[in-house]
Amino acid sequence: MIDTGDPRWRELIDFDARLFRKKQLRLLTPEARVLLRLMIGGPLRVNEAMEVAATSYKGFYAVLERLKRAGLVSLTKDEKDHRARNLTIER
Repeated sequence: MIDTGDPRWRELIDFDARLFRKKQLRLLTPEARVLLRLMIGGPLRVNEAMEVAATSYKGFYAVLERLKRAGLVSLTKDEKDHRARNLTIER
């Protein structure tokens, strides 16, 4: 299991973002970015996870389906806003 207290994981995510801004290259797949962010920071609203994945709307839902099929994430209703959905990691 990943030690989510280890700052190197956050550094890896940040490096991936900087690399993309500077060179338009990605080190991590959209699935990896979403999973790492969930492991480090906890649940995300779907729209935030879409930003983390850095994909199109359609592309994100393909990523989400792959993660759900693999049993790695689940969707739950947001307790404060029942229209919104939260993405959580399955442990």
